[in-house]
Amino acid sequence: MTQKARLANADVIASVLIAMGASFVGEDHQHDIYFQVQNGKLKFRHGTLGTLITHYERIAVGPLEKTHVYRYDVNPSEEEVRQLYAMHQIVGETHKIRKQYQFQNVTVHLDELPNGENYIEVEAKDYSNSFSEEDLQSQCKDLFEKLGIASVDLMQTGYL
Repeated sequence: MTQKARLANADVIASVLIAMGASFVGEDHQHDIYFQVQNGKLKFRHGTLGTLITHYERIAVGPLEKTHVYRYDVNPSEEEVRQLYAMHQIVGETHKIRKQYQFQNVTVHLDELPNGENYIEVEAKDYSNSFSEEDLQSQCKDLFEKLGIASVDLMQTGYL
């Protein structure tokens, strides 16, 4: 499950995450290029912490979104990247600085865009089928509540 919101106080949120026991994973300078596909989003990410090609679709579940991943290639070859550009039309791109934190099975991204806007994205993940969908929803909602993020600041997860 994923939930995203606008932030006015990213530094305060980062401090609260650390105080809650989250681990700082690192800072990633990301350049995302999006390509036209029939459903979902196809993205090539070039970041300082790694490169990937991912094709995913997010489906609204109330104020949250559930992600279905069709493709997730970490550190694709030059040929895979060339094929991506040859087979798909570019529909947009984004740049951001992402600070990533990990709290158990929950990943928190604090994003800063070039225009100075800040966002938080919380992803409650379940790779081992240990949690119900309701558990994952609660993890996102509870973390937003603990961080004092107002419902008026919630938004859909995509920048494009």
